[in-house]
Amino acid sequence: MKKSAFYLRLEKTLMKILAIETSCDDTGIAILEYKNRSSRPAVLADLVSSQTKIHAPWGGVVPMLAKREHQHNLVPLLIKALSKAKLLRKHKSQIPKPKLQTINSILEREPELSKNLRLFLPKYQKPKIDYIAATIGPGLEPALWTGVNLARALSFYWNIPLLPVNHLAGHIAAGFTTLEKSDFPIMSLVVSGGHTQLVLVKKINTYRIVGETRDDAAGEAFDKVAKMLNLGYPGGPVISHLASKTKNYKLKTNYLRLPRPMLNSGDLDFSFSGLKTAVLYTLQKMTPAQIKKQTPALAAEFQQAVVDVLTTKILSAAKQFQAKTIMLGGGVAANEALRAALKQKTADSGRRFLVPTQKLCTDNAAMIALAAYYQLKNKTAKPSVWRSLQAQANLRIS
Repeated sequence: MKKSAFYLRLEKTLMKILAIETSCDDTGIAILEYKNRSSRPAVLADLVSSQTKIHAPWGGVVPMLAKREHQHNLVPLLIKALSKAKLLRKHKSQIPKPKLQTINSILEREPELSKNLRLFLPKYQKPKIDYIAATIGPGLEPALWTGVNLARALSFYWNIPLLPVNHLAGHIAAGFTTLEKSDFPIMSLVVSGGHTQLVLVKKINTYRIVGETRDDAAGEAFDKVAKMLNLGYPGGPVISHLASKTKNYKLKTNYLRLPRPMLNSGDLDFSFSGLKTAVLYTLQKMTPAQIKKQTPALAAEFQQAVVDVLTTKILSAAKQFQAKTIMLGGGVAANEALRAALKQKTADSGRRFLVPTQKLCTDNAAMIALAAYYQLKNKTAKPSVWRSLQAQANLRIS
């Protein structure tokens, strides 16, 4: 589709975006509606199927298991989302043989998804969707390809334009729900299991990474420390819960005191592998009885160390780049201690604080739809055709 024809769609009174998210272990389908780009968009459906219980025994996400579950979940979620948005209309038909061959080719490596889609398409009419947005990266490549290939198949069969979306741009867009023009420039901290980055947002869809982790992401460190403490997976929620039961904790022994890595490094980068190692060395010095007794305090100390580093770095970055607003996004943004500390320190600095709702912090398709919406609104979208859309596991935001 030519770009001029692509943007002619923007003149329609009512627009709808179908979004697909499969960057890691959560399967997401969302539908967003907006009018003439002049009013805030409305989320008609936002469904997520979690795989946490499946990956928990392994202590982390297994890429091929994630791919398998995405294949199983995508079409049922699509049906539920279309139904919730009142866009599902039954219609008996047959898939023309040439189109069937193309779908089979697109989904050659996703046999269960191919089977489910071939059962779905003849039963229902083409929905009134104007764009299909899909996460293309960064993320786990096997998982990404499952969502990308579904988007390609639907785009081909329904003849609907494709919008490739950066997963991190989705996390940033999730914080834009109360955005004002006066908020720019924004210093955004995207912090999750796979990423810890400081991103300068000069305007919507204009991003610059000014700091990032040199090793483990903060969310990854939470998972690994929780595993050391035998607290289960995922680590973030369980450490946060345990730490919340230990309010105003005081370390009774100096050996429980943990470092704040790179707190005063003079740059805007992070490192959490040393903090994880410090927890390991601390545990090695303790007896099983001591570990059992001190686990809540150690969890609280670890969480506080992470919060101290994250808040100090983003405030330093905001000052350095004269940001008017500080924004938090990503799975770790759901951490109540981090949200509270950053909210207070942002207020003390005289800046505005933006943070998504708890639901929009973790991986979901609504944030992908929002990112696509802002691309369209600002005419920065780069439409793709189904033949060329590809997953990019190491995609950078820029």
